[in-house]
Amino acid sequence: MKTLQKNWVFAAGETADCLKDGSPVTVPHTWNVEEGLQSYVGKGWYRTKVQHDPSYERLFLRFRGAYRDAAVYAGDRLIGKHEGSGYTPFEMEITPFLNPEGDTEITVSVDNSFSENALPYSRSFDWANDGGLYRPVECIRTGKTRIEDVQLQAQPVILPNGKRQNEGPAVFGFRVTLDGAGPGDQVQWALYPGAEDSMIPLADVPLLSGVLKNGEALEPQVLPKVSYWHFDRPALYTLRLTVLTDGETVSDEREIVFGFRELKLQGEKWYLNGEAVRLPGMEWMPGSDPDIGAAESREDIQKMLKLLKESNSVLTRFHWQQDDDVFDWCDRHGLLVQEEIPFWGKQPEGDPEELWPVVRQQLEEMISAHRHHPSIVAWGVGNELSAQRENVRKYIRKAVAYAKELDESRMVNYVTNTAWQGPFQDGAMDGEALCINDYIGTWHQGLEQESAWRELLEDHPGRAFIPSEFGLCEPAFAGGDPAREKIFLEKTASYRPKEQIVGTVYFCLNDYRTHMGEEGEGKLRRRVHGSADWKGSPKPSYFTVQREHAPLIVERTEKGIRFTCRNDLPRYAVQGYYAMIGNERVALPDLQPGESYEWTGKTVNEKITIYRSNGDFMLTL
Repeated sequence: MKTLQKNWVFAAGETADCLKDGSPVTVPHTWNVEEGLQSYVGKGWYRTKVQHDPSYERLFLRFRGAYRDAAVYAGDRLIGKHEGSGYTPFEMEITPFLNPEGDTEITVSVDNSFSENALPYSRSFDWANDGGLYRPVECIRTGKTRIEDVQLQAQPVILPNGKRQNEGPAVFGFRVTLDGAGPGDQVQWALYPGAEDSMIPLADVPLLSGVLKNGEALEPQVLPKVSYWHFDRPALYTLRLTVLTDGETVSDEREIVFGFRELKLQGEKWYLNGEAVRLPGMEWMPGSDPDIGAAESREDIQKMLKLLKESNSVLTRFHWQQDDDVFDWCDRHGLLVQEEIPFWGKQPEGDPEELWPVVRQQLEEMISAHRHHPSIVAWGVGNELSAQRENVRKYIRKAVAYAKELDESRMVNYVTNTAWQGPFQDGAMDGEALCINDYIGTWHQGLEQESAWRELLEDHPGRAFIPSEFGLCEPAFAGGDPAREKIFLEKTASYRPKEQIVGTVYFCLNDYRTHMGEEGEGKLRRRVHGSADWKGSPKPSYFTVQREHAPLIVERTEKGIRFTCRNDLPRYAVQGYYAMIGNERVALPDLQPGESYEWTGKTVNEKITIYRSNGDFMLTL
């Protein structure tokens, strides 16, 4: 596989003729951060050349993100189109279009015009409308037979003892779908503990291996002992697949990194690998640096995800589909994610059933692309629709059911901002967790925090809730960062005693670029909603979030330092943590929620820095 990063020419215009005056660019690229094109809505054109390699029989182009409606040409011949979805990856085979005697010219048009035949719908979305080939484009070469799809089962066998389990038995199996296979083709496979760039290095020797004939599957079997994936101990495994023709010629290869973990709702409890947990989180709005826009590099992504994780958030959500680079990092560092289709806002005013074809397409593409990531724990089918309307609820039920059909192992949710209007008739009820955007006191007027939540919880006994947004948006609401900190503390204090609230997602990590923002123009149009600015520089409220999301309360005492595992929100056992007290490394004992440990060393006035079991920073005092 080769990434087509350089040697592209770009121009904006209605036809490919504009490329005569094009400029060289590198991909990923978005035109909406360039001078003169910051507010441009329409078609952008890209052109490059692909070399013919006779040692491979087939050639595919994989677009990891083209916003939004894309058409791909070889010379003047149309290879194919991808429309209605700008955040999901897609592939096109270009083998029949290749010039066997030299290079093939590839032209791609991308149109970011607001559309009523796409999601996001028309102008009903709250982020930047960045057009372009804003994620990597990959050139994939294979033999005649290629791996089309892999369906993997990786399920731990959890004992019902109420405690977190870090290892034990698990069910493992998989099915490979081949494209262009012949009767003698085989799939050679090997399962390895560990993964590259992860907490556990990739092993040299496989745990299991074998060979499958074309059409065969590895039927689910019980592995007697594996390490389970957890946000504090993100243990990963690597499945390597090799397609052999004639028993010896390599036709295609695939590597899948995954983890064994179980996260499930039981009534009003949320269990991760057997432990009842309550998890704090925060949302990051990508594409917000005005110098980069949506065309973020892996390093740009990792910078913001590191900032998110170091806030001690272990739960997040994305309003639109993200790249594998995002989830690869979350897999390796331990973040739980709800990934959503970008269906946001009150539009369309009519029946959302009209958008079902694009909803179905996006669910299929999203789940197919990302279902092996252990960090993804839920799919979302919409955010802040008019979910008191019966036709909207009918859509939500249909979308939830279809997502469960595609992936029965994960939760499927809908995120509401209308539950206060009539809890028994709101679409939040049709998701598995009740995800409630709580802007009581700002966007939601005429409500009182405690009474509104008390009524909501009483109306839904035995159901688990997640306040999926809360925070301050300025200048729509005054007060700046001190008011943002005050709202965060008040909401968090309100949620902690409510046992039905199993997680929270504070909004948000950063100020963000959006085509509908209250401040700025062009690429500088933004909403000031973050505890960091849009380049990731923390504000004072960030450190308040960091402290309140930490699972440990750290206090200096007359005897030394007391470490207490929180028993409200967050709530989860602390295992394998350590502290640097001055220059001394102190291993902390495993603590269950509510338990304390007092360290009585002599360097009590030294700086204290605490780290999670995977080595990630947690807190400094």
